[in-house]
Amino acid sequence: MAARTVRSVTALAAAAVLTAALLAGCGGGTTTVVPVSSGAASPVAGGAAVAGPAAVATPTAAETEDDSPCPTGGNVKKFAKTRFALHAGLALGAFHRYIYKPLRSGGFKAGADKRKRTIAKAAIAGVFALHQLKVAKRFARANPTLCRAVEGVSSRFKTLAGKLHDGTATPADIAAGKSSIDGLQRDALRTGYKFKEQNVTIPG
Repeated sequence: MAARTVRSVTALAAAAVLTAALLAGCGGGTTTVVPVSSGAASPVAGGAAVAGPAAVATPTAAETEDDSPCPTGGNVKKFAKTRFALHAGLALGAFHRYIYKPLRSGGFKAGADKRKRTIAKAAIAGVFALHQLKVAKRFARANPTLCRAVEGVSSRFKTLAGKLHDGTATPADIAAGKSSIDGLQRDALRTGYKFKEQNVTIPG
């Protein structure tokens, strides 16, 4: 239990570092995630381990996650749509590039080239995407229906991120994540909160 708690804290701290780096570069066309390396190790499928990021930064107020219940009435926030689109787009970008596309190309299969690195990046991307969805929820609160949709996707990604971290995620888990975030994108479009995939890079 203690080991799981340490891994959870490390994962959330890693998301903070990734978010800080992303927001610092969100003015350009390409957003880069730059985690600071340490000697820590993260488990991947098959019991192997790879070097993981260390937390050296704290999220700003704009990056705070929202775990509170969705409102039943409107709660307008300044620039809510723009900020929602940014964070939801970052979640979508991380999922597509480091989780869904490697699955489609066979990057998680035994014997695949650089498989351990692919799985390690997918685990980081899963935690990062979950964090971004929780941040996006803060800016979806102006629309209770969309807020609840984000809540549902976050729940799905919480499970997926945990399985990716433990190396137990299956193609069905990833397909369910794809369906869930695609549904959020459709709901957002219908409610006037359109967002598109943002470029995310996890180096190494």
